[in-house]
Amino acid sequence: MIQIGTIKSIGRADDHNVRYDDRQQLVQVVTNTGAADVVVEDYGVVDNGEVISCSAVFDSDSYDALVLLWKNRTLSTIILEDGTTFTGRVVIKGTTYYDKIMPMYKKVTLEFWRI
Repeated sequence: MIQIGTIKSIGRADDHNVRYDDRQQLVQVVTNTGAADVVVEDYGVVDNGEVISCSAVFDSDSYDALVLLWKNRTLSTIILEDGTTFTGRVVIKGTTYYDKIMPMYKKVTLEFWRI
């Protein structure tokens, strides 16, 4: 189960993925003679640049609350299944509806942007 503010998923989340933000940047400086100097600035791995994604099932009311968090770009406290807690923004990347079988549940593909 994942928790976003007071919203809780039903069951376990699937397809967990973390993309780390490695702030290594290449800066090129050109001298007056036409020779080029290259400077590398390395800021290391930055936690607040991580993007965490997963899929989870939510009931209709929870889904509606997630949509509001997403549209309003609301900062939320996010608790992952392993207990990791952070502040971030929720992005809804996709939704699967169970119209005929279970219309009250939706499987949602989410991204969490650490802030």
